[in-house]
Amino acid sequence: MSQKAVSAKMRIFADQTNHDCQNPMNKKHFFIGWLAMLLLLANCQSKTDIGKIDALKKQVNKEAKALDELNTHTFLQLEKDLFSCDSTLQYLPEEQLDKAFQKLQLVDAYVQQFKETRPVMQAEMDSTLQRLDLLKADAQTHYLSDSLVEVYINAETQQVEKLSNQVAYFKDRLGNCRKDLDNFMNKK
Repeated sequence: MSQKAVSAKMRIFADQTNHDCQNPMNKKHFFIGWLAMLLLLANCQSKTDIGKIDALKKQVNKEAKALDELNTHTFLQLEKDLFSCDSTLQYLPEEQLDKAFQKLQLVDAYVQQFKETRPVMQAEMDSTLQRLDLLKADAQTHYLSDSLVEVYINAETQQVEKLSNQVAYFKDRLGNCRKDLDNFMNKK
C-alpha cells in the first residue's frame, strides 16, 4: 500500500473518529487506530528502503563479477602478451621503435594500475556488501530511524557508483590496451 493511500485512510479514519473522542473509551480506540496506522506507514517506508538496499547489493555483486571477469579474461592474458611484446622490441626498425615503446609503456602503466587497484576495489566491494547487510537488518528491525536509513542508503549509493565507475574505467582502459597489443603483435 502506498504512503499516499495510507495517509488518505488515516485522514478518513481521523474524520470519522474525531467527533467520538469526547468519550474516554473512544479516545483509547482512537489512539490505538492512529498507532496502527503509523506502524503501517513505517512498514511501507521500511519495505521501500529494503528494496533500495537489495538493489544496491545486486549492483555490487554485478560489479564484483565484472571485476573478476576482467581479471581472469583480460588482465592475465594482457600481462602475458605485454611480456612477449616487450621482448620483441629489439627486432623493430628504428623508426617504429619509439612509438611502439611509448604504447607498450602506456599498456604497462594500465596493467600495473589494475594490478594494484583490483585488490583494493575487491575489498571495498566486500565491505560495502557487509555494510548493506547490516543496514538492511537495521532497517528491518527499525533500529535506525527512517531518515537515518535514507542517509546511509545515499552514502552507500555513492560508494556503489564509485565502484561502478572504477570497473567501467578499467574495462575501457584494458580494452584499449588489448587493441594496442593486438596491433603491435600484428606488425612485428
